[in-house]
Amino acid sequence: METHPSLEVEQSYPDLVIYAGKVTLGEKDRNKMDSQKRKLEKTRITEAACALLNSGGGVIAMQMANKSEHPVEIGLDLEQSLRELIRSSDLGAFFETKQQEDQFYIFVKSWRCSPEGGSTNPRICSLASSLCYRSFTSVVDMDSRKAFNFLKDKKKYVKYSPTDDRAPPATIPRAKSQSSLESNPAFEIFQSEKLEHGQQLLFSESTFIEFKRFSTDHVQQYIKNTIPENISAFANTEGGYLFIGVDNESKTVLGCPKDNIDRDSLKAVADKAISKLPVFHFCSSKNKVSYETRVIDVFQEGSLYGYLCAIKVEQFCCAVFLGTPISWMVDKEKGVYSLNTEEWVHMMVDVGPGKSFSFSVFSASFEFLCILHAQEV
Repeated sequence: METHPSLEVEQSYPDLVIYAGKVTLGEKDRNKMDSQKRKLEKTRITEAACALLNSGGGVIAMQMANKSEHPVEIGLDLEQSLRELIRSSDLGAFFETKQQEDQFYIFVKSWRCSPEGGSTNPRICSLASSLCYRSFTSVVDMDSRKAFNFLKDKKKYVKYSPTDDRAPPATIPRAKSQSSLESNPAFEIFQSEKLEHGQQLLFSESTFIEFKRFSTDHVQQYIKNTIPENISAFANTEGGYLFIGVDNESKTVLGCPKDNIDRDSLKAVADKAISKLPVFHFCSSKNKVSYETRVIDVFQEGSLYGYLCAIKVEQFCCAVFLGTPISWMVDKEKGVYSLNTEEWVHMMVDVGPGKSFSFSVFSASFEFLCILHAQEV
């Protein structure tokens, strides 16, 4: 659990009130702000809203950095971030605002009051699921609803015994077998001991194949940044091959110059990055991502030029994350805190009505709480 460093929970009220500090409001004034400061304010407000949505509702209280005697709107960038959070254009379904002199309040309703409802609606609100999948040649991030359906289907799939004659639900793809990946035209290149610089490969990117050029600067950091989304996406789909050192437009082998990284370091960095990917099992398996890394020599005019890194990834039985999901909760004892991967998954798919998680109930009227808070400030 990680406690939020810049959101404070007010202790003097019976309900949840998060103080978000000084915030510039109004479209005109927000457009004049330093872009980094504006982004930080937007993130702070969105994370506070996420925490309250997931915790039964409450109030975000803030002091206006730009004092105004006239009513102001919150600003289009803040509005848009809240819309993206709830995945709806109807802000009024979850939020109300009120200005009291230089104090500004956003009343946040409970996520469980979602007007869309239904079994397809995620049980909690998230800024990012940290789940992705392959779609043709692209890696696509799963939004909360897509992640919820993905996890629900994975959970449903493990209920079917391997000895059961019934086929699993049509929406759940069977695991891609080892032989399927080996029948892919990329397998021959993956098995190669050496390749020629400038050699053109006879296949293109697809759902199962991704090409990446090496960054000649900061090679190790580039690998660490490239692997999480690509490897987790392959594992969450049907497996595939990641070739680092191939130009995706010309399909030619470029490799990485041997002066920039050695063979052992290249493999070690790739393996370490994959080992850090968080996984969640609905089944009894405790396995991590199943993959194989090969470092292939790249020659130029008969001499060793550098290396190509090739990774073959098997489809994973359950869920592989590229990092910890970004979602927040709040209570008066813990403050505003983030969920770890296991907590997030359980709350997304396991927790239903009558379960043991408790949420504070917003009981005081919004009008009364705003006035009371303004008087004390």
